This record gives sequence, C-alpha cells and structure tokens, in this order.
Amino acid sequence: MKVSALIPTYNRRTHVFRAIDSALAQTVPVDEIIVVDDGSTDGTAESIRSRYGSRVAVFSQENRGVSAARKRAIEEARSEWVAFLDSDDEWLPDRNAAFLRAASEVPDRVALIFGDTQYLTDEGEGDTVFGENGLIIDRSPYIFNNPLSGLVWHYGRQACVLQSSFIKRSALVEFECFKEGLHHSEDFLATLQIASRYMFAAIPLVVTRLYRTSDLRESSLEINQRSGPDGDRARIIGYSLAARTAGAKPWGTFHAESVRTFCRWRAHNNLPIRRLALDQFTFGISAKSIIFLGGAMLGSGFFRAGSAVKRKLKSIFRDN
Repeated sequence: MKVSALIPTYNRRTHVFRAIDSALAQTVPVDEIIVVDDGSTDGTAESIRSRYGSRVAVFSQENRGVSAARKRAIEEARSEWVAFLDSDDEWLPDRNAAFLRAASEVPDRVALIFGDTQYLTDEGEGDTVFGENGLIIDRSPYIFNNPLSGLVWHYGRQACVLQSSFIKRSALVEFECFKEGLHHSEDFLATLQIASRYMFAAIPLVVTRLYRTSDLRESSLEINQRSGPDGDRARIIGYSLAARTAGAKPWGTFHAESVRTFCRWRAHNNLPIRRLALDQFTFGISAKSIIFLGGAMLGSGFFRAGSAVKRKLKSIFRDN
C-alpha cells in the first residue's frame, strides 16, 4: 500500500517546515509528500523548494482557497491512500506505521481510518479530540460499520477529523470532495460524504498534533471563519446527503436547523432569505420551521430588528 502526504498551504513560510519535517520523520516513510501552495505571497513555495529539493513535490496555483488546494493535491497524488496535514500542524513519528498496520487488517469497505488528535496551546498539551467527544476506542482497529450512526456528527463536536485520518483516494474522487469551493468546514463535509457510503475504522493512538497557539490566531481558518457562511453551507450539503442516505431522523432535523442558521446569517448581511427558508421542509415539517418561514416571508429586516430587540433586552437585564 502506498501513501501520499498532502499539505495545502497559504502564507505559512514560518510554520510549514514543522509540518513537512514531521512527514519526513515517519518511522515508516510515506511514498510522496505533496505541497499545494495556494498563491502565497510570502515566499512559501520558494522556501520549501530550496530546503527540501526533490523530497517534496510543490505545486503552485493562484489563490482559490483551501478546498481548491486540497482538491489539487488529490489530483496530483498517485497513492492508494492519502493523508492530509495542515501546514501549521504535525504528525507523530509512528502515525504512518500505525495506519498502514490498521489498513492491512480492515475490510475493503473501510475507506477512512482515523486516530486521536492532541491540541497544543500556549500552555502546552491540551485536550484530545477523542477525550472531548467521549470516544473510547478499546481495540485496534475498531470498525464502524455505519459511521453515520456510530459517530457524533454535530458541527464542532466531531471525533473523526480530516487531519488525523487515512483515506482511500478513490473515495475522495468518487464524491468529488472539495468541489464546493468552501473556504472553511470543507473537512467536515468531506468526512461526512465518505461516511454516507463507506465503513470507517479507528485506532486508539494520538497521531496528529493540532496547534492552537496565539501566533496562529490571525491566520487560522478554524478560529476566524467557524461562524461564517461556509460552515452553514457545509452542514446543509452534508446533512442533506446523510438524510437521503440514512433517513430523515435525525439528519432532516440537523438539515433544517442549518438552513435556519444560514438564513439568519444572510438576513444580518441584508441578503434575501425567502427561497432559502423553504429548504427547511426538504425532509419534513415542524412547528419551528413553519414559524420561522413566517418570519422569513417578512424579509431580512424582520430578523435584524428581532436581533436588535434581543440585544437590547439582554442589556437591560444585565444592567439590572
């Protein structure tokens, strides 16, 4: 089995070496390391070529966002399995060995294997993703025959993260993952797409360190864009697919909630919402969706006015 390490990057010249060095330091080497430089203006691509030479393949493109960079990396990869590494994070040395061992033991229908993730903050090691989600993996590999029902898929509370996964390239190609052009939450959508058709497996090891240090705050997509519209779009697309695959409960409810959240964002930005609000009823009708539609028919101004009233009331109660 061959493995491609895929690293999208944008203006991370001061951090990307940590990521690449961790990929090169694997006890069982990966077969290729591909970096897609998404239009950096700080000399990222040139610095990588100068430092690593032929050990790292660097592809440069105009700035089109993280989805386009991930998609380009998949297109350039030549291995059966791929593993994404964000340019400000790092892999633990035995990661590739552990995933290859698990991949040799799982059924063919397993298209994604994931491990645990350790957060690194200014104070040092923080929580792990498995720990904060209450996920206990008591054997390796642990098979999820139906990952849609076996794992938590609430946005922001996901045990299976792209940065700590080992994925069949063919599954990513099949779903045309990252084609939506999302600038954030594209990883959540891709894993949910694969879960709608394939089995997952997990190993009980920390395989990736995700840095959440203050020096990354200004450039972090996760910190700066989590509440933006791309998160809503990712959920709407992903939950719709899950509802069509696994049934309306609970996915139809998740879909409707995501539509309402997206409507609120658009209303606050003075964008039309009436047609979008009708998408709440794709997988069913609820009292909440009917009431919300009534407000949506009054236009975006109604929601902006309502938010202003809520803020005023909170201010009054706080002062008293």
